[in-house]
Amino acid sequence: MTEKDKGLVLVTGASGFTGHHMVAEAVKAGFKVRATDVSSRHYGAMFEALGVEFVCSDLTRREGLDDLLKGVDSVIHVAGIHDYSTPDKVIFAVNVDAVENLCDASIKARVNRFMHVSSVGVYGYSSNPGNPVKEDDPKITPPLNNYNVSKWEGEKIVQKYIKEKGLRATIFRPAAIYGSRSEYGLYLVLKMTYDERNKKKKLILGKGDTIEAFLHVEDMCRAAIHAYDHDEMIGEAYNVADDTHMTSAEFYKLLSRELLGREKDFFHLPLSVAKPLAIASQFIARRLKTKPLLEKATLDYVNCNKIWDNSKLKSTGFKFKYPIMEKGMKETLAWYKENGWFKM
Repeated sequence: MTEKDKGLVLVTGASGFTGHHMVAEAVKAGFKVRATDVSSRHYGAMFEALGVEFVCSDLTRREGLDDLLKGVDSVIHVAGIHDYSTPDKVIFAVNVDAVENLCDASIKARVNRFMHVSSVGVYGYSSNPGNPVKEDDPKITPPLNNYNVSKWEGEKIVQKYIKEKGLRATIFRPAAIYGSRSEYGLYLVLKMTYDERNKKKKLILGKGDTIEAFLHVEDMCRAAIHAYDHDEMIGEAYNVADDTHMTSAEFYKLLSRELLGREKDFFHLPLSVAKPLAIASQFIARRLKTKPLLEKATLDYVNCNKIWDNSKLKSTGFKFKYPIMEKGMKETLAWYKENGWFKM
């Protein structure tokens, strides 16, 4: 293999937000890419243009994965469900059972490297209060919701395969990921800010004084690819978060300036009021089989400081393309406006 030819990498969750960006970055880095997901959705043409092989698969089923892994040198496991309202049976099947299936198939296929995308949510949100949370800090509180519980259980499976089966894996714990072509997560916050542009005040849950953490999707992808060339990262877990530490109120002011050309005043909804509303919203949504307008898990997330120490990742020589969120967020908002995702 030449320095540029890095063999065949399997990228899971390839039709999702982070996944399709990962596919593009892997091609750029010199990998031959096999992309997999339950469907190609609207990225089939992109995969074809990049010369990427797409294989439809269901990672929650062990059968068929040996064929999926044939000839694969490395795996970047992005696939997962990030939706608090997903039934537990489904979220644990995807975020836990599928991890075990893929690890087992990877060991059988003797893959050389395995990069696993987890979440900073595995720490809980009260670890090391007031200080940046490091990878080896004790977990003072459990993960806040079943999404983060499922990510922690999935990560523990990877750790088990590292210790017991010799899986050459690296674990990444990303902060809130943003970037172009997202359809969930922070994108919904951006879109809501724009959709509510004619309202006099911006609704904020709580005081707006909690610290937020961010990560550009390109830096998440670059971190995974960086690990491929750094054997010292095998068996380790890394926080992947930029250097931004701003309050939620400051974040909304930034969005207002960029999207609306002005800063809006805030209407603060106390969490003591919001929580009963969230519980009622979830109850009604379950009865109607719809998505709740407000989720308790979201309120728990909003109510916590998110300060993640990224020095361990930096010590490997990794440099963020977007070390501060403002530049990347401005580019992201411009992309959404220019491509018609925010409409008048």
